[in-house]
Amino acid sequence: MHPKTLLYALSLTAGLMVVSSGAQARDIKVGHFGAPGKAFDQGVQVFIDKLDELSNGEMTATDYPGGQLGNESQEIASLRGGLQEVFITSSTNMIRFSPKFQLIDLPFLFDNDAEADKVLLGPIGDDILGGLDGTGLHGLTFWDNGFRDLSNSQHPITQLSDFEGLDFRVIGEPIFVDTFKALGANPVPLPFPEIYSALETGTVDGQDNPLLTVRDVNFFEVQDYLTDSKHAYSAMVVLVGQPFWNQLSDAQKAIVQQAAEEAGQAQRQIMRKAVSGAKAFLAGKGGMEVDSFDAAARKAIRKAVQPVIDGVINDDNRDLYQQIQQTLSDMRQPS
Repeated sequence: MHPKTLLYALSLTAGLMVVSSGAQARDIKVGHFGAPGKAFDQGVQVFIDKLDELSNGEMTATDYPGGQLGNESQEIASLRGGLQEVFITSSTNMIRFSPKFQLIDLPFLFDNDAEADKVLLGPIGDDILGGLDGTGLHGLTFWDNGFRDLSNSQHPITQLSDFEGLDFRVIGEPIFVDTFKALGANPVPLPFPEIYSALETGTVDGQDNPLLTVRDVNFFEVQDYLTDSKHAYSAMVVLVGQPFWNQLSDAQKAIVQQAAEEAGQAQRQIMRKAVSGAKAFLAGKGGMEVDSFDAAARKAIRKAVQPVIDGVINDDNRDLYQQIQQTLSDMRQPS
């Protein structure tokens, strides 16, 4: 059990059967941008079922996938204003509330899922979530959206020089723009809904997104080459609004926390199985050539983006960054 859950253990033991003694029962609105019925939405359904189970039916929730409750800014405003209870969104969207979240987006920070889980589902992740204190938001835990990988229409990308001159659609955050500049590509910030058209018309040559996105949004129809680059990890944050959180009893908080964490375990399994299926599809029926970086190429690429990392690390986040690096170093030591 996660340490944060243990903090509520006594409350759970004493109060699980009397949840209704806290805040008045209400239907919890859970907003997110996952497509209805797809892998991410399946994880949200687990969360909703867990709330019902752990509260003995006292805490019910309704799923609002696909941005039904508004765009990212609107849903966050609803959380802070007490009009919505739960929102699950990219950690990148939290940078404007706490710069600690920018550490998650550092290029080539994690090599695999296990490393991301070790860092984000322990004390370091709690520290990052704690950066939301005082913002009107409360972070419960991190969920998974997979690693971001590369696709393009021009040629295979297997080494640093292959990036030279390619126009890549990127997220508009500085760290993504700077990363692709450091790689030798031309970053082109565009809203997500414009990506397919930009790829189809040749406005940009490539893009970076998790493999599930490449499959589910049909980018494979207008992209020929896929690189299993794992150049950035796409973490999701399970948020509750502070007004809602403040109304809960300790027992209710414990239930919401435990439900988010236990659902997160299932969600990561669902997502990672789906990612494997997406990769197989893209290499098969999707008709894409799938490549990767060998050890020498990855070393050269990491050297190229090191100035981007150096530009993010400062006196305010250096200790936390060093904790991340120490954790990763310990994991990478040969057994």
